[in-house]
Amino acid sequence: MHLELSEEQQLLRDTFDQLFAAESSPDRVRAAEARGFDPALWKQLVETGALGIRVPEEAGGAGGSLLEASLLAEQAGRHLATGPLVESIVACSALASLEDGAARALLARAIAGDAVVSFALAPQCGSAAPLVPGGAVATAVLGIHEDALVLVSRETAPEALPNLGAEALARWDLSATDGQTRAVLATGEAAKETFERARDEWQLLKAAALCGLGNRALEIAAAYATERIQFDRPIGAFQAIAHPLANSASALQGGALLVWRALCALAEGDPTASGLIPLAFAWAAESAPVATGHALHTHGGYGLSDEYDIQLYFRRAKTWALLAGNPGDAFVAAADRRWRGEPVASPDPGEVNVRFGLGEKAEAFRAEVRRFFEAHPASEETRANQHNFDGHDPAFHRELAEAGLLFASWPEEYGGQNRDEYESLALAEELGRAGRTTYTIETTKLVAETLMEFASEAIKAEVLPRFARGEALCSLGYTEPASGSDVAAATTRATRDGDDWVINGQKMFTSGANISDYVFLLTRTNTEVRKHQGLTMFLVPLDTPGIEIQPIYTLSGERTNATYYSDVRIPDRFRVGEVDGGWAVIGYALQLEHGVGGGEEFQDMITTVVDWARATSRADGLAIDDVRVREGLGRAWAIAEVAECLSIRGFWCSVTGQPNRAEGPMAAAFKKDSLVEVGSLLMDLTAPDSVLSRGAERAIDQGALEFGYRLGTALAIYGGTSEILRSIVAQVGLGMPRSRS
Repeated sequence: MHLELSEEQQLLRDTFDQLFAAESSPDRVRAAEARGFDPALWKQLVETGALGIRVPEEAGGAGGSLLEASLLAEQAGRHLATGPLVESIVACSALASLEDGAARALLARAIAGDAVVSFALAPQCGSAAPLVPGGAVATAVLGIHEDALVLVSRETAPEALPNLGAEALARWDLSATDGQTRAVLATGEAAKETFERARDEWQLLKAAALCGLGNRALEIAAAYATERIQFDRPIGAFQAIAHPLANSASALQGGALLVWRALCALAEGDPTASGLIPLAFAWAAESAPVATGHALHTHGGYGLSDEYDIQLYFRRAKTWALLAGNPGDAFVAAADRRWRGEPVASPDPGEVNVRFGLGEKAEAFRAEVRRFFEAHPASEETRANQHNFDGHDPAFHRELAEAGLLFASWPEEYGGQNRDEYESLALAEELGRAGRTTYTIETTKLVAETLMEFASEAIKAEVLPRFARGEALCSLGYTEPASGSDVAAATTRATRDGDDWVINGQKMFTSGANISDYVFLLTRTNTEVRKHQGLTMFLVPLDTPGIEIQPIYTLSGERTNATYYSDVRIPDRFRVGEVDGGWAVIGYALQLEHGVGGGEEFQDMITTVVDWARATSRADGLAIDDVRVREGLGRAWAIAEVAECLSIRGFWCSVTGQPNRAEGPMAAAFKKDSLVEVGSLLMDLTAPDSVLSRGAERAIDQGALEFGYRLGTALAIYGGTSEILRSIVAQVGLGMPRSRS
């Protein structure tokens, strides 16, 4: 796993950032709107070799990778570069791949700045001339007519057509010879493959440009919301302003990572790579206009003014997103490539140094773990309860401990295997795939590792070996009836009485307490100080007199608990951390909760719908033939991939000690919201059978969708609502004021 650019790539990105800042300022963008082209900027791009970044060195280019080209495109998007840059890069790359004299001659002219070449994104059938980006300033256009790849040149470009984004759009008739030169470069399969590769390159680069554009619009909006005062405070302090911007930041940063994910998949020969390309474009094409809409709305009436830059971003985001047609078609194409096996010629990405995988060492460990799970298969009942504490299998729990796999990252003296973070993640993923619940394991692990940091040596010696042998479990006692996500508002009292503490109060949602041996309890020990300063943590044995556990059954079919503490007396040795120092302890524990994985919830539902669509007949054929079903599957896949990308980035940042820019909360909030969205989307696609529960006739895969919808709703609340997380993203990630309701 490696999500960091090389020094050379950072230099390339920074160089073009500086170039565009100087040569594509908002004033320059406005000045170029009449024609949709800035000749002075284009001259600078020619001189820096930007147009030939994907052209091999022997053909006069820079020989750069698609990743490097995407960094250039991202900066072009951030600064609204005026001119058909992405189209020209793609056209030059395609021309360089052809052994044709006319193609090579035009390529040389384009790289030298003597010609502007663009790319027709849609094939022309018959005489209906396609709309070409940059067509109003192009010397030549590369495109498909019928089954031929053609290069059409003109001395004078067609007339520009007025449009939303002030782009140099014009129609080019790729079939005509009157007044223009038309060269056939390839026919049949060769023409199709060259065009497909070029179009896929365009989708990846335009996706990067759209993400750059959208992210810059959010920065402008966040700065405005920080400075603009209404009702005696910055407007960015209101959740109605902050949260939409935070949502868009998650979508766009996830979209930029999805571009990298597609490039990585291409480089590794991943069979899903061809589908990830239109998926990345479709996601960016829908996310960027939404982001710029939020950004413009943040400005209120001023956002409508031509004097404010944000309207420039708003208009171009929608224009760029629609240049290739309806973005929904790209979701369909992604689904077709993945689940219908639609053949496609994918581009060569060149060297891609980012990696999303866990590495050879972790994969070797994964294989070892998988063999263990194959030898210890989960029962149907265990699988049915995978997503709740009722799935806990005490015998299997102990077998995991005996194999050193229960807490594999722990040192051997604690019963582990001293595995690193990547190996631990592989283990967690395999637990999920094997149908095993991780709830009891992760909760107990979280508490145990907090004890290692804060507990007394006596408690460590007493409790940690029990956890390591799989003999004891722990639950969390944070939330109270009146405090919710505001855990610092806890009122459960712990009062000192000699060497003991006496605890009175109530906790809600103490999941797993009915099968646990301990509860990690947050209490108030001081009411004379600020609420964060008067808290103390305890590890309370649940067999202590005075504790009552009452079941609460939830929408998702699991049992949680309300726990009551009436004059519960425990020795001081069970205190964890300093008296009144509980906020530091719980803060440490909460950081341990920011993990990765859990993508099986998405994938299980998507796989269920794919299987259903392939087997279900409708009046006009199989459900998989319905374009609405395939578009829905593409959207669900995109959401799942973005959630995974954000989660992986959060994990990598944590492991490598990157500066905190709210990556963890961003990943958590996106996943919480997305589980609900995906569940609802897939239920709609498969209605009405999707509403049937387990045991009902024609229930889809034993009610997996109906259950997944309920589970997603529950997971969106567990661990704190996503509103809290979005506030963190806005404050830490976008630099906005602390938000208020």
